[in-house]
Amino acid sequence: MKLVNIKFICACLATLFWVSCGQNPSSFDPRDTVQVPEGYTGEDSIAYIENVVVQSPISCNDLLGLAEIHSVEGWLFNYNNFEQAKVAPEHASQYLATRRDSCAMRLANRVMRMHEVALLNGDAMDQLQFARAVNVVLDSFKSEIPNVAPDSALFEIERLTDKFSSQTQLELNVQSSLLTLVEFYRTIEAYRQWLSEVPSNLKSLAQEEYKTWYALNQARFSLWRDVSYLQERYSMNPMEIEAYYSNMMQNRRAELAIERSIVLVGEEYKQKGRTVNTQQWEDWIAKSSVPEDIDLLKELDMEECIPSQETVTERVDNLRNTFSKWLAARQALAAALPEARSTSYDNLTADIHCRMIGKLPSLIPLDF
Repeated sequence: MKLVNIKFICACLATLFWVSCGQNPSSFDPRDTVQVPEGYTGEDSIAYIENVVVQSPISCNDLLGLAEIHSVEGWLFNYNNFEQAKVAPEHASQYLATRRDSCAMRLANRVMRMHEVALLNGDAMDQLQFARAVNVVLDSFKSEIPNVAPDSALFEIERLTDKFSSQTQLELNVQSSLLTLVEFYRTIEAYRQWLSEVPSNLKSLAQEEYKTWYALNQARFSLWRDVSYLQERYSMNPMEIEAYYSNMMQNRRAELAIERSIVLVGEEYKQKGRTVNTQQWEDWIAKSSVPEDIDLLKELDMEECIPSQETVTERVDNLRNTFSKWLAARQALAAALPEARSTSYDNLTADIHCRMIGKLPSLIPLDF
């Protein structure tokens, strides 16, 4: 049984093929309605199907299908198909461990691939389909490896990367990206559940809040990636940004739990932080929009690490616009609530806004 190290795959960006786990991925049709024209074969046919899918509303089945026929390049590693190997009784325990690792690997790759496809449109609603599709592959994993507790399936991805990583910085960066994707799924799934529970008269308002939150979240990350941290090209930079993004996801899940108790139960929420005024928000944006050490970068002949003024302007304008839409969506939802619940919802909005101020988003206070 051959195992290829993560480091080798990351360095070479080799193509990772699916471990079948008793299935035949190539026979899975991702979308019956997509007719591939004559002459399209192999990767070209996959690209054609994918292009059609992302030009229209993406469904859970679309994502599951594309994850079966096309893997993510690089990142992980693969085994030969152990299902076809004859296992001697004395090697049974090793076989079971290998099966668990292989299925966990397949789980990680399917989640990554589906996320990659869902991102192509940049549509928040596609992410809800992504969460549904992940739920399906989690159920599949649980049926294949029943000795893993149902609520521990996603921890298998962390266990797997810990087991086979040699802990180089490159591998740690990859590992942090995978774990952040898990946090992202959990947050989108929390939103999906919330949107299914919210009263019908508030559903469209809650859906608009979700869409604007997603856009704002993407705008904040784009500002970090392309402006705030562009000049900080050190080895842990990707891992650091992923950690901040992961914190944002954890924050939002905790906030959603509070919103649910406010809207559905009428639980009172009192503001805990300061109220951020317009000038403080603008000051934070301005500070985050100016890369540090510009003169030093010029001295070191590293001007490629300085974002262009066009990039800065575009990212800042996007942040301002998405924030305004998110705030308006929350104000509209608050206005539709009874007075006491509306006040609590507004108090929570103020605390969320307060936590946005700062380059490094902090975790939610424990008393939340």
